[in-house]
Amino acid sequence: MVLVLLILLAVLLWIIQKELNATAPQEPFPAGQCPACQAAIDIDWMVCPHCQQRLRESCCCCHRGKLIQQEFCPFCGQGSEEEAA
Repeated sequence: MVLVLLILLAVLLWIIQKELNATAPQEPFPAGQCPACQAAIDIDWMVCPHCQQRLRESCCCCHRGKLIQQEFCPFCGQGSEEEAA
């Protein structure tokens, strides 16, 4: 009886885990895929060679590449709205 209960519990946990993984939010810009044309790209590229979509820009403070979608530079913390000032 205890064995059956443990098996049932394991199956329920497996189903719950499967549902949680299925409903996990997707990355807005998955590494290795252009957000505009979904072509395979290298994550270090500045521009997609297929559609010429800008992927990265140089930070005005530390000059390292950051994704266009990122509001703040992950390396130095400089905000994109601070660039305009």
